[in-house]
Amino acid sequence: MTINTRKTACQPDTDAWSDVEDFCDFPILASTRRSFRALLGKASLSFDSLAEIAEQDPAVCLHMLIRIGKRNPSSLDQISTAAGCISLLGMEDVVSLVKQLPVVHEHSALRSERNYVAMLHTAALAGRLAGHWAKLKPGMSQHQAHWAAMLASAPLWPWHLIQVEASQEALHQLAKNKEVIPTLQHCFSNLDKKGLSRWSMLAKKLSLPKPCQSLWQQSIWPNVRPWKTLRKTNLLHIDNNKQLKHQCQQSEMLIYCVNMLAAHYRIGAYRAKSLRWSKITAHLLNLSSETVHQQVINQSLQLAHKGMLLSSINSLLAPSHSSVRYFPAIHCENKPIKMVMERDKPLPKKAASVNREPPAQRKIDQQKMKKLLHRLDEEASSFGDWHTLMRFVLKGITEGIGLSQAYIAVQNKQGDKAKVYYQQGLAETDPLCRLVLDLSKGSIFKRILEKPASLMVTDQNRSKMLKNIPPQQVAALPNEFMMMSLFSGNRPIGIIFADLGTGNQKMPVQPSEYIAFKNLCMHASSSLSKLAEIRKSQSSSDKTNKMRVNRHQA
Repeated sequence: MTINTRKTACQPDTDAWSDVEDFCDFPILASTRRSFRALLGKASLSFDSLAEIAEQDPAVCLHMLIRIGKRNPSSLDQISTAAGCISLLGMEDVVSLVKQLPVVHEHSALRSERNYVAMLHTAALAGRLAGHWAKLKPGMSQHQAHWAAMLASAPLWPWHLIQVEASQEALHQLAKNKEVIPTLQHCFSNLDKKGLSRWSMLAKKLSLPKPCQSLWQQSIWPNVRPWKTLRKTNLLHIDNNKQLKHQCQQSEMLIYCVNMLAAHYRIGAYRAKSLRWSKITAHLLNLSSETVHQQVINQSLQLAHKGMLLSSINSLLAPSHSSVRYFPAIHCENKPIKMVMERDKPLPKKAASVNREPPAQRKIDQQKMKKLLHRLDEEASSFGDWHTLMRFVLKGITEGIGLSQAYIAVQNKQGDKAKVYYQQGLAETDPLCRLVLDLSKGSIFKRILEKPASLMVTDQNRSKMLKNIPPQQVAALPNEFMMMSLFSGNRPIGIIFADLGTGNQKMPVQPSEYIAFKNLCMHASSSLSKLAEIRKSQSSSDKTNKMRVNRHQA
């Protein structure tokens, strides 16, 4: 028997905020990856076509901004389009970046991933609306308004992937006709000076445009009474509130309004909050609310032709007051309290097991992972040899990411077999310790060693992915596992595997764990390449010194 003292979600703690602030592996849309592949298959690769595809995916634009922010932060103020990012980074670098980024599917089985995709679609709609209305407000060009409005919500994106409870509760509050600002305060943090500073620092860390960073300043937002005034009266007819008129002339006001419009129209086009924000935006731009509503619908339809915002378009065909439903996150403030009745005889084991506590949720040790990735990047020589490096990588998977077991199959010189030589978390009698993979031509393991690649094998795709594998090998492999090829330069070394083992793991592998696994494997390959270069230079130096000694002795 348990006592649930609270039915609403608690605000995320400091650790949760740290996880969000450290998160940088934003998945891109699967449609973007497909478009890039189709473009690369053509005879010629044009700059404009590459920029057009990148502009449709806010996650790709964010990754390009972050990379520019690390390389040349002084150039960030000059960028207002995807084309500007590509010109600074170079086409080859952008193509390579998109190939390496994780992908999220529009119809994923995970609710958290579907919510993340919806956020990207909403951001794309906000960008289009701001670009369309930029000429009606001073301060920003069409490209600048589109760029800033599209990326303004980026600080909210990682919550949907790594703090699912808080983000789901936020969507539930919005679906209940709550406004965005009260929702942020209820689900994430108080929007006092400290809270706003935290959001602003997160926007700065993501290298967002200046208007997106200043959007988190209290002075930008009107109070409750001025908002009501703007909802009822056109801005041109407001004479007794200079502060409101000044705030409405700021670039941040347009960015804020289009994001509110996009967020509420995604849930339902005819909801009270959607109509409220269409009126506010209309009075801000000196337009009629019917015009604003129709233009939002038109932009939504244009995105729908590209496969985006389909749920919002469906709501246009539904009854006038329908909307997308988001159920609340279930949360218990205190740990379940066990209450056992006193009896003369103990309960049978089967009956006693009813009150078994749920398994503890896994959590990535961000500090440990950060140290390991830094060592792999900057101090490759400290491992001494690649055997030590392999063991540290396996420990990173089990102790840093939190997966139960990890192992590395190293291919032989002939390239026809790969045997497990390194493992962490496996019992000595486990069949996986003696696993020898067949690297014949049709094998998935052979294909994954042709170039750096990763794969998540699940119950749904297992039969398809392992169809050409010998039955005894298939039987030895776990039901669900992930793997990634390991390279030293252009030379394939082997395959790293990781899974949850055979224990009582009710929670499947999370997207954040798969992303962390891929990231660690890529850093391991890079570190192996550096180690090989160091050993090569040392060998060359030793050979030169030996020749000098021989000459001296002669």
